[in-house]
Amino acid sequence: MTNSSSTMKALALTSMVLGLLGIFAPIVGAVGSRGGLWDFAVGLLMTPIGLVIALVGLLLGVFALIRLRKIGERLVLAAHGAGLSLFVSLYLASLVAQVFLVPPIYNVSTDIDDPPRFVHAHSLRAEHENPLEYDSEVIGPLQREGYPQVKPLILELAPQEAYARVKQVLLDMGMELTRDDPATGEIEAVASTFWFEFKDDVIVRLREFEDGTRLDLRSVSRIGVSDLGANADRIMEVLKRVQEAA
Repeated sequence: MTNSSSTMKALALTSMVLGLLGIFAPIVGAVGSRGGLWDFAVGLLMTPIGLVIALVGLLLGVFALIRLRKIGERLVLAAHGAGLSLFVSLYLASLVAQVFLVPPIYNVSTDIDDPPRFVHAHSLRAEHENPLEYDSEVIGPLQREGYPQVKPLILELAPQEAYARVKQVLLDMGMELTRDDPATGEIEAVASTFWFEFKDDVIVRLREFEDGTRLDLRSVSRIGVSDLGANADRIMEVLKRVQEAA
């Protein structure tokens, strides 16, 4: 085995290792943030860092692939390294791109003009966390453009039946109910994200509408300028489950 061949195989192995490091970087960032080892901003930064690591692995893998082919050596290790790094790079790039593809808001409501108003959530938030107020003039245009699908849901159910169904959906989604008020048709809850365990506040509002009930929701992140689409996704998931519930 020539020195050139040995060097290229070492690069191929390095490419595979860097691909693995790239995918583990955001996982370590999230686990460290949840465990209090560092601030959540450090944890989030591990995703673009992982992307850079994977891209370096991809470059090394492709270079080793080209050189090994030229000298007639087997390409399996280099192909695996380059392929893994490519997959990781594309995945992490899609996560990083979310920052630019979704509106920079952390407060999403099905009713932009008359958003549901929190009653209990104020007592759960620290002073440095995001405010709960929904500024329709500022947030409204951004939400309409970024999340046109977030709209109220009209249910052909009596308010009491709709209330019970929505409440069960929130519980099934693992949310912690913090205010349960059938008299006003309102429910407040706290949702936790999977990796970082961020706490987001959710409010449900049910009102009589013609022969049925109108369902409105609002979801607000406690920290961060952008929620990366998490609140809109949560609202749409609730609406979907309520519609599909028997």
